[in-house]
Amino acid sequence: MRELLVLFAVLFSAAGPGMAQGTYRLELLDTAVLASRRITESSGVVPSALVPGVFWTHNDSGDGPYLYATDSTGRDLGAIRVAGAGAHDWEDLAAGSCLIVPGRCLYVGDMGDNKRHRRSVVVYRLREPAPPRGPADSLGVVPLLDSIVLTYPDGAHDAEALAVTRAGDLLIITKDRAGPSVLFRASAARGDGPRLLRRIGALAMRTGALTGRLATGAALAPDGALLAVRTYVSIHLFRLAGDSIPVPLTGASGMTIPVVEAQGEALAFDGPDRLVLTCERGSSNHALLTRLRLVRTGP
Repeated sequence: MRELLVLFAVLFSAAGPGMAQGTYRLELLDTAVLASRRITESSGVVPSALVPGVFWTHNDSGDGPYLYATDSTGRDLGAIRVAGAGAHDWEDLAAGSCLIVPGRCLYVGDMGDNKRHRRSVVVYRLREPAPPRGPADSLGVVPLLDSIVLTYPDGAHDAEALAVTRAGDLLIITKDRAGPSVLFRASAARGDGPRLLRRIGALAMRTGALTGRLATGAALAPDGALLAVRTYVSIHLFRLAGDSIPVPLTGASGMTIPVVEAQGEALAFDGPDRLVLTCERGSSNHALLTRLRLVRTGP
């Protein structure tokens, strides 16, 4: 049923494949099937900074605390277990400065809450590991640096979109089925105990469960100022504006994703003008990695 909704939304969208409202458009570069049979529902993705061309991803709920390595051809490059982390409902993956120690870290958002009953959510922080070289059934282990426990100021939310700013703030965008996608923010600096997210406001993007327009992933461009948010069928661009609501750059409908995914959830920048998407296997039993070029068409 979900795949039919996604297909319907793609066909029904006013913006055709490769076209955009505003000053950007998307070009499809290529797609690849993820070879690892352990990757059943790729929910987050980031490029490795240590080995160019390699990507980290993870499953949605139902898996343990594992990160899987692949490349643009979908090869199975192995997996690691994040020691000390739980895995209630991992929904997104981001990368940024570790802040509490030197170097680059991965941030795993355990923040899914379909029934909206969690009193708090968690973002796990770990040093970015070197990708493994073996198959996914030969697991390496990387230790957790810490767990950032977060609470919402207005009650529980379901969320699947996470990004980390250059200044060291966590950006979380909600996926509530009723109402808009709302941006929350919190510092990722070291701190004791749960920290309260700050509500920044609703993003100017069209949402709706029946059309597949629910926020399922987010990423920041290398310049740290361009925020991309994806739904099952579209990508929306915003310019960060400090603690204010980000400025929309692609209109309420965003840009239509020019490929049909079973259930697309992950999004990352791989350079200033290239986006990477992943999705679950669906009925076709093929999880995809898709690369898109982001083309600026106006000022």
